[in-house]
Amino acid sequence: MAGSDDKKVPKSAFSSVAEIVGESAALKEVIEIAEVVARSNSPVLLRGESGTGKEMFAKLIHVCSSRREKPFVKLNCAALSTGVLESELFGHEKGAFTSATSQKVGRFELAHGGTLLLDEIGEISAEFQAKLLRVLQEGELERVGGTRTLKVDVRLVCATNKDLETAVAAGDFRADLYYRINVVPITLPPLRQRDGDIPRLAKEFLQRFNRENGRSLSFAPSALNILSKCEFPGNIRELQNCVQRTATLACSSMIVPADLACEQGRCYSPLLKKAVAARNSKGAINGLARDERASMGEPTDVVAFAPGAAMGASGLIDRERLQQAMQTAGWVQAKAARLLGRTPRQVGYSLRRHGIKPKLF
Repeated sequence: MAGSDDKKVPKSAFSSVAEIVGESAALKEVIEIAEVVARSNSPVLLRGESGTGKEMFAKLIHVCSSRREKPFVKLNCAALSTGVLESELFGHEKGAFTSATSQKVGRFELAHGGTLLLDEIGEISAEFQAKLLRVLQEGELERVGGTRTLKVDVRLVCATNKDLETAVAAGDFRADLYYRINVVPITLPPLRQRDGDIPRLAKEFLQRFNRENGRSLSFAPSALNILSKCEFPGNIRELQNCVQRTATLACSSMIVPADLACEQGRCYSPLLKKAVAARNSKGAINGLARDERASMGEPTDVVAFAPGAAMGASGLIDRERLQQAMQTAGWVQAKAARLLGRTPRQVGYSLRRHGIKPKLF
């Protein structure tokens, strides 16, 4: 799809948005990558566990792009049938089906000139994958029940917590659609890898609770210390719920350890963590468990689905995708590795194998 006219993006746009809270190195690195990516019109695939803030990053990429004056439109694709998805994204004409009593403008049209976020992209059916691919390839569509072809100019951002590589290998997700949406992948770190950010987020969520409920609660340092040691498998969303629940039931204006569910034996996170670990051990990788292993320097097993795949079984990254990632990352191997969802060691290995000499600035 064609890009919009280029405008200078304010350098401080990202840091001025209050929704992103944290100072950890893991978060700062992802923000730096997103700032670079926002300056282009390339499709982005936001990856990470549930609750890591994928929708928030999609909004920020839009705000920092030249499309920021145009609409930001989102759709959660999970649990929607092919017919409903088609109507929601492409729109429909009056009388197209029984309940179509009036014309409906689809999300692609609404997002014209702006950004469209397709959340839970890994959940769409094989039938709809083919229809979506056509729109992404040609930049045009027809409303359901219509005959007029409509041109759309949309910057696509997709999000998933699903292992799409495994889905492609299993035949559940089209390889051609995978390559179309996975141009610039960005993996968001789970909360347990964001050192020092839990207390900051907890205070922010408590301030919001106070504003919304006319309260003046605060955390005792000992309570924040306990929270900072929790793993929060549900990530930011779980931490927010924890703070809201604790604040609602707090006995005084100072939240102390005894107010926390984990100190009362009422926290269900350990059960969730155990269930997720059991599922991952059986090979059903959710929340990008493979990427976490990669961050610790362990080898990953990636299947080469077709010529041009990001990486084959040998661990060698495709030359063209490698060069694109390096250019996007300003020839910083660590950033390029995160863009590709690989380790710096694998990036360095592929650079040597392809004879690509890193550029120094």
